[in-house]
Formats: sequence, C-alpha cells, structure tokens
Amino acid sequence: MRSIVAALMFWLVISGSAQAGKVNHNGRCLVEVLHSEELPIGPLFYHSISATLLVTAPRALPAETTVYKVIPWQVPPPRQGQKAWVRCNKIAPGDSFGLF
Repeated sequence: MRSIVAALMFWLVISGSAQAGKVNHNGRCLVEVLHSEELPIGPLFYHSISATLLVTAPRALPAETTVYKVIPWQVPPPRQGQKAWVRCNKIAPGDSFGLF
C-alpha cells in the first residue's frame, strides 16, 4: 500500500513540475514601466505620478502609453523595469494597470 501511495505522490509531483514550466497567460497583458516620475503638483498628502508603460497583449504588437495618477503618499511610485500581468479586458482609459 505504501508503494502505491509513494508512486502516486511521485507521479503527481512530476506532472505538476512539468506543468509549472508552461505558464499560460491567456487573456493577460504584460505591463512594464519604461519611465516614471513624480510631478510637482498634487493634493495634500498625495503624489501625482506620470508613468510611461509598455503594454504587450497576446498575439499583438506592444503599445506604449502614458498614465497620470494621483496616489497616497504612503504608496510607493512605480519603478523603471517593474512588470505586472493584468487582464487585458481590464485595461481602460485611466486604469492604473495594477502597478500603483
């Protein structure tokens, strides 16, 4: 009985690690920060941020966009090179892309 359980556990581990290498990002867009800066104007206890983003959708050419956002002073601004996977249907004008 122990050998059956051990063989089953071994098979599950092997099949799980084989699937781990195949990351499926269907319906997801990769968003990368190309440049970000803190703007000198904003409400009290907030920062105004300008970020240039590279959005790469599956089976599409990458597109560059600039986002302006007001964030609380406790939230760290996006950093150059920061990447995030977001749902492509979530991307809309004024969306923060989940980075900040």
